[in-house]
Amino acid sequence: MSLFFCKLLDPQSEGEISSYLVSQIIFCARGPSSTPLSCCWAFTTSRPSMLLNQQNDKTPSGKLQYEVLYQCQVFRCENQDAIYRILLSFANAFRRTANNQSVNSRRTTSIISNAIQATVAQLQQQTASNSNQLPSNLQIFDGTIKFRCFLDIKEENTDSKGNVTLISAPRPEKNVFNLRKNIRKNVSVTLQQIRGTPLNIERCFGLLLAQGRNVRASDMQLLDLETMGKSDDNRSYGVRGYWNPLARAFKDLIHLNEETSKGARVFLTIALDVVISGISEPVRFVIEAKARITEINKSNDTNSQDISDTIWSSFKKVTPFTEEFDMIVKQVSSKSSHQDQVYEVVQLESKTEAERRAKFERLSSRITNNTGEDDNDDIIISGFGHVSKECDADVLNNWNEILIKWRKNYNERPNGLQILVQKGIPEALRCEVWQLLAGSVKDEKEMIDTYRYLLTKESSSERIIINDLNRTFPAHEYFKEQGGIGQEALYKLSRAYSVRDEEVGYCQGVSFVIATILIHMPEEQAFMLLCKLMEDERYLLRLMYKANFENLQMKFYQLNCLIEENLPDIYAHFYDLKVECHMFASQWFLTLFTAKFPLYVVFRIMDIFLYEGFNAIFAVALSLLKCNQKDLLSLDFEGVMRFFRVNLPKKYLCEDHADELIQAACSMKLNIKKLKRYEKEYLTRRAEEEQKQTPLQRLEVDNKRLTENCMRSEFENEMLALELVNDRIKLKERLHQADDHIETLTRELEATKLIVRQSEELAIRLNEQLQHTREAFRDTCDDLQQAQKSVHDYKQICSQLNNQLDKHKEKYIQKMEFIHTKCCESCKSLIYSPPPSNVSTPERETSNNNLNEDDLPSVIPSDVANRLHRVEIELAEKKLALTQALCDNQELTRKLQRTTSMMSDSDTISISSIRSNNQNSSGSWLSKTVNSIKEATNSSNRTKVN
Repeated sequence: MSLFFCKLLDPQSEGEISSYLVSQIIFCARGPSSTPLSCCWAFTTSRPSMLLNQQNDKTPSGKLQYEVLYQCQVFRCENQDAIYRILLSFANAFRRTANNQSVNSRRTTSIISNAIQATVAQLQQQTASNSNQLPSNLQIFDGTIKFRCFLDIKEENTDSKGNVTLISAPRPEKNVFNLRKNIRKNVSVTLQQIRGTPLNIERCFGLLLAQGRNVRASDMQLLDLETMGKSDDNRSYGVRGYWNPLARAFKDLIHLNEETSKGARVFLTIALDVVISGISEPVRFVIEAKARITEINKSNDTNSQDISDTIWSSFKKVTPFTEEFDMIVKQVSSKSSHQDQVYEVVQLESKTEAERRAKFERLSSRITNNTGEDDNDDIIISGFGHVSKECDADVLNNWNEILIKWRKNYNERPNGLQILVQKGIPEALRCEVWQLLAGSVKDEKEMIDTYRYLLTKESSSERIIINDLNRTFPAHEYFKEQGGIGQEALYKLSRAYSVRDEEVGYCQGVSFVIATILIHMPEEQAFMLLCKLMEDERYLLRLMYKANFENLQMKFYQLNCLIEENLPDIYAHFYDLKVECHMFASQWFLTLFTAKFPLYVVFRIMDIFLYEGFNAIFAVALSLLKCNQKDLLSLDFEGVMRFFRVNLPKKYLCEDHADELIQAACSMKLNIKKLKRYEKEYLTRRAEEEQKQTPLQRLEVDNKRLTENCMRSEFENEMLALELVNDRIKLKERLHQADDHIETLTRELEATKLIVRQSEELAIRLNEQLQHTREAFRDTCDDLQQAQKSVHDYKQICSQLNNQLDKHKEKYIQKMEFIHTKCCESCKSLIYSPPPSNVSTPERETSNNNLNEDDLPSVIPSDVANRLHRVEIELAEKKLALTQALCDNQELTRKLQRTTSMMSDSDTISISSIRSNNQNSSGSWLSKTVNSIKEATNSSNRTKVN
């Protein structure tokens, strides 16, 4: 299809069969869907006929009169997509200028659903103006032209009798239609001009439907038109189309025919293309609305009265859905002498778009490029997530083979490494593999010495580093504790590199990268890997962290070009919403996706980044946008920003989604030459902008920049002054608290000193008592030895007395036997006495049981008996002395043990209480023992005396 002609070509020879001026095509359409005629399409043309007979060839004004003929061309094509592309070509290429005719009356065009026929009824011809003359009264457009558009969506409803009626879809909210799933619908649009020079709407070129907002023309689906035409009062133009969600043509509009979740809404876009007299191209009015899709049995629709085709009549109870449009036109030169004055639409903007644009401008003035932005939404805290260290044995075996080859030659990556990296490096091997990928294993000793030397230097960014410690990975156990090992390592590493690279210093985003590295390796090795990421040609992160962020701006430009090339829908949507790359990608690039995403995703992205370089970051960014394209296209500005901030990181809490993202990023091939070209384009633009600036403009720019720096410095000074005041107040409070604490500690110290002095005095007294006790113990031991010696002597005496007693007994018995044999009976009676009994002695009481003690005086002489009694008494006294000595010995031993324990424990018990307790306990025990022995001795003595 050329610019001015529609040509029909032979498919074999490609020769021209026929051609039609595009300006002569009145209407084009296709057959109703889900019918045998769906593969047919047609268009209607008009052309002037030959002159009439000579009698009627002139009008009363003397001008020639032409007859207009209308033809309908019908075609058949089995390929539905081809028909769609043909109709779309008509919509894009249609260029109709105002002809010499003007239609003053209402023209109604209808397409009969049983066949593709165009019926033009009630056409009244008016006198044609001379083609060689320009009209005397030119149409002048004064100011802004305003239109009001009314939208209504009706759904088929079947009552209990089987009658099918159309009822308007309810709107529980102002701009939200409550639609039912799998129900055929009618879409009615009425266009009315309410301000400006009146325009003549000749016809409707098409009614289209699409899901989402800011969609491309190719994403829209033509609706089958049922009726179109002006109202009876010629004040409005109405179009009604047929929409069957189950038709094949609408299979891609899945969001408009599937149940939406609770509280969710989907955007829908309806476009109306009309041809206006005097305007060179068709004008498209785009209406944006929202819809909520429900199941049939869940619908709460109620039957409503079917109103006439003139929609939004005054008796309708529901407030109609309206949208207002402001149109600005300008005059353009006519390309042919026979054409009337032609105008071009400069701007056509809806009221909703104007309000949104104004809101975006206000928001854009407040939005700053702040990567550490805090929000009250329930966002994922950095460092959140658990990464399992478990791994399959086969995977570990494969990595073992790779590492064995790699350790032999660090400069050459083994074959098969890329596939393993894309599948994910095992958590236990990331420390070694990351260093090997970056090449940071060389010159280890030199780098460690450098790191230790840098730690001795002072850093100008120390205050900022300290402030960022608690903000970096607060959800991770290693960095959670304030002043812990993790924060200490993070502080040292950030400080060391800020000293090493003074041009870059410290940037807030780099702390997240450092924390990611520190999780897997010691700080010395982490410093070596960080230096590689900053300075190696494959990464060169230091360029991105420079103070002017020039390299970061260039990467935003490259990402924007990549989005335009690979994701044109999102590019157009973001362009309309005024969403720029730096609003969502600054944190991605500066932190390498480590700030907001779960750790599992962070580590996987770091795997492919270390393998491929910074191109992997572009691939991940494009994959994120591509995987979430459907959601992003249905959101407004605030929704898009909230989606990037809250919903997008939460979506990848599931490891399966994270794996899909990484695989999509790995499969996305980026053209390195195009990236280089985009870089050159950006640098060229910047150079041209700088060259175009006059010296005065440059000075103004420098002045503006210096003013901004001055304002920023003043603001920082104010913040520092406020912080200083707050710190002073806090310091005074801490000083008061410290003074109170010092007083408390002083009192406690004095009390402790007093206790120590008392303990020392007690220890001295206990030592003295211990010495006395030891001396008494030695004296008691000496007495005990003497008592034992006396007992031994007593035993010897007792054994000697027993021997003498035995001898006297034998002699006595012999004498008695002699007397018994020698004496007479009378002498026997005088001198005879009872049989002798054994004398009771302490040693022989048990052996001489046959002798009676009562008979002892009669048997043993009195002097012997008295001596024996005295010996027994002495023996009892010796036993008593021995027992008392043993008791004293035991008591002294106990006293010695107690004294030793008291000295070792430094007990604060007073000596007087100890001495009284010991005397009471020992006195009671000793007195009882001695009294019992004395009583036993006295009873024995009394018995013997008796």
